[in-house]
Amino acid sequence: MVSEMTLREAREDAGFTQQEMADELGISRITYAGIESNPDKATVLQARRICQILSRPYERIFFLSKR
Repeated sequence: MVSEMTLREAREDAGFTQQEMADELGISRITYAGIESNPDKATVLQARRICQILSRPYERIFFLSKR
């Protein structure tokens, strides 16, 4: 079984800062921080791109606010 991780855990595990993720996504750091705080607000395209950047399958990153 593959364990789930929060978006923040996945980002930190991959060695990215919030600013680096924001730059990769073409959004502000504040906007990215909002996605991390409320990952269910990410668009489908943002979620797919985040998974691609972090080299993690969608199923492994928890994109809902509450576990």
